[in-house]
Amino acid sequence: MKKLFLILAMALISCTPRQDYNKKVWAWMVGKTTMTNGQWDYYFQKAAEAGIDAILLECHGGYPEVLEEPSDTSKASTAASATGTDPAPDFTDHAAIQIIQNALPFAKKYGIELHAWIWAMNRTELSLRNAHPDWYQVNALGESCLNIKLYNREHYRWLCPSRPETIQYLKERVAELAQIKGLAGVHLDFIRYPDAILPYGLQESRNVVQDRVYPQWDFCYCDTCRACFKALTGVDPLDLEDPTADERWMQYRWDALSAVTSEVCAEIKKHGKVASVAVFATPQESRKLVRQDWPRFRNVDIFFPMIYHKFFNWEDYQVHTATREGVQELSEAGNDGILCSGLFVEHVPQDRIMEFMLYTRTGGSAGICFFSIDNIDRTYGYWARLKSDIAQFKEDGEEGEEGESR
Repeated sequence: MKKLFLILAMALISCTPRQDYNKKVWAWMVGKTTMTNGQWDYYFQKAAEAGIDAILLECHGGYPEVLEEPSDTSKASTAASATGTDPAPDFTDHAAIQIIQNALPFAKKYGIELHAWIWAMNRTELSLRNAHPDWYQVNALGESCLNIKLYNREHYRWLCPSRPETIQYLKERVAELAQIKGLAGVHLDFIRYPDAILPYGLQESRNVVQDRVYPQWDFCYCDTCRACFKALTGVDPLDLEDPTADERWMQYRWDALSAVTSEVCAEIKKHGKVASVAVFATPQESRKLVRQDWPRFRNVDIFFPMIYHKFFNWEDYQVHTATREGVQELSEAGNDGILCSGLFVEHVPQDRIMEFMLYTRTGGSAGICFFSIDNIDRTYGYWARLKSDIAQFKEDGEEGEEGESR
């Protein structure tokens, strides 16, 4: 069956029209302010040698670094204190900015396109948590995600998408990155709600059983969300017989998240940068598990569905069907963003890399993205096999284009 699929896939490739980005290879990579020039050079050289064209570099993750304020900012704060005024908190992400600035010379040296990867709704920085605890999401039991440890994860601290302050805060964070000269784009991860239901393959390892949505994992029921929903429908979501089954309440949350994403991505594009998002594997699973209706996100240039198939207990070939479903729903929603499937390296044996790339290509993916460079580097032999398979992947793409031109 697998051999038959590969034969059909190669035939389809030869007759499918394709643009340059369809041969583009991306990878996620974690960045740190503490990385040396030697480390930066090593990773970018390895990526370039393997044929990776673009890197999504994490500069603000679940445990963001904190740097001292630049001297001029510190002086301003001191001056304000001396005059008896109370200066507004400075939320500038100096660490994220430095990580990107440190990486850019090496991206340029090796001809790799660089995008700043940040966590969006999931924000754990203490400066924000201490200043604005009311901005964070509340579950159906009335518990703030700041006061509980969701799925025993310290970094699960989620901003409420209904609050205008959330939108403004995220716009400021992406703007300070998008203004960096030489950066190609800003990539939003965790642009969703907390998991109402964990991906099925992760539930046992997290010691949870979720045959339905339970109130402790159902978000957001803060005062702002409840007031907004009541203004639209005349009903408080907490008064619904079963909020998890109410279509109006579900639609409200899909729409609230879509509005945040669309505005933040518009801010990225305002600075002339590419706006991209990491999303759950398929639109159907995204809506159900994390309240993320991503085909209706606007102002997004590239969607990266994370088709980490083993987390969903899927068969390998379902990487193809998941890709196809995403492409189809984007088209049906009239969304002109392109889709680039993301693969989890630990789910893709190195002797089957090409097979998985073909699953995505024949599903309609524009290129391929690997999570992550860090995983590739610690898997013996993966770089070498990836290099040869990427070369073949791009060569097959060239042949398909030549056939189309003839």
